[in-house]
Amino acid sequence: MSSRKKIAIIGGGITGLAAAYELTLKAKEGKTPIDIELFEQAPELGGKIITQKDDPFLVEGGPDCFIVEKPWALQLVKELGLENELLNTSSGATGTFVFDNNALHRLPDGVMMMVPTKMVPFIKSKLISWPGKIRMACDLFIPKRKESGDETLASFVKRRLGQEALDKMAEPLIGGIHAGNPENMSLLSTFPRFLEMEEDGGSLIVGMLKRQKKMFEMMKKRPASPGLKKTFFISLKKGLGNLVEELAKVIGNEKIHCNHKISELKKTPEGRWLLEFENHEPTTVDAVIVTTETYAAAVIVKDELPRLADLLNETPYVSSATVSMAFPRNAIPHPLDAYGFIVPKIANRRIMAVTWSSIKWDHRAPQGMVLLRAFVGGSQRQELASCGDQETITMVREELSSIMGITSPPEKSWIYRWPQGMPQYIMGHLERLEAIDNITNQQKGLYLAGAGYRGIGIPDCINQGRQAAVKAWEEIS
Repeated sequence: MSSRKKIAIIGGGITGLAAAYELTLKAKEGKTPIDIELFEQAPELGGKIITQKDDPFLVEGGPDCFIVEKPWALQLVKELGLENELLNTSSGATGTFVFDNNALHRLPDGVMMMVPTKMVPFIKSKLISWPGKIRMACDLFIPKRKESGDETLASFVKRRLGQEALDKMAEPLIGGIHAGNPENMSLLSTFPRFLEMEEDGGSLIVGMLKRQKKMFEMMKKRPASPGLKKTFFISLKKGLGNLVEELAKVIGNEKIHCNHKISELKKTPEGRWLLEFENHEPTTVDAVIVTTETYAAAVIVKDELPRLADLLNETPYVSSATVSMAFPRNAIPHPLDAYGFIVPKIANRRIMAVTWSSIKWDHRAPQGMVLLRAFVGGSQRQELASCGDQETITMVREELSSIMGITSPPEKSWIYRWPQGMPQYIMGHLERLEAIDNITNQQKGLYLAGAGYRGIGIPDCINQGRQAAVKAWEEIS
């Protein structure tokens, strides 16, 4: 009679929860007896997904949405029976502003990421100067790069669209997603589609137009799905924390262990894995899926696999914070006719962006109130993410006063800090992943997944977690 197999997941963020969920489904198939245990060092699950219900407000401490272009998050939502909870971006406003020359300029209609696809709105916009517009239009005539391989986001944008496009669009729009520095950001690791579009269209603008046409044709061929048409960004009515709660229900509380900090991971003479904890009894498992930040994973494998630990420590992380504030609508002079604004580095401000949360999403603030959320820190100004509460509130208030004309104090404020929370895919990231894979592929029963590897967004993390779970299941089965 074969003994039951056991798989451990280290980390209770969305990656670890997705892995545990996938294994729970596999276990219900009943082909192989299996025990699943998830260990999280924090008191609560969710990692960077934190939804605070502070009635009558609903505040997101970390991510507030996911994209539908990558299907894995939407698919999981449907599997969990949460499809009726899906929330589109509000139809009451649209677009984004860019802060430049002490004014908010609407990002021209038709700009996709940083690429203009509609000429009239782009020409009319005051965001980019006439020399800058002419330089961006030169993309249509600049030959594609002869060399193959990776380059930085800054190098690519300057080569195709020019310095002004980098400073006012690519850096705040694209770099802002990773809270990163375009000067060392690996394009192949973050936005390989840009290189593909250049290769496909000869120019970035032509490549983007071709991509749009392909997507439109695909949508026409796809059978119409019932229900409301989904926007590019999507959330849940009760916040993304609802996704965490539903995953925990399916996995089962008996399999989830919070306040369990792993101190070390060792290989046993029998080829299994010994998990040692700081304040609990050790346990032995047949496979382990590590979903923590790479530097945290490095700490627990350093004695058993020192070379792997060195590689994991090479991925840099930056700190950031979100600061949400609630104001009466009549205290805000701006018309709030968009979803918020981004702030380029060249503006030399102390915030990276502000989302007008209750304008972008319904169910976030009561009638007559507005919920705003500012982003602080990132690779350019990390030190600001660790300021004290009062200093942080004062700083954000000063920025909102200068940029939006808000002089009244907020009725409520919420601060969430993410020290060393955002991985940076700098040049050499893909080569480092290959070296990491070469080591883990030789270690039976060890799997790594999460934002530090192959995608930082919620859909990517869900996909990585479920893929790792499938590999672990197949190996021990």
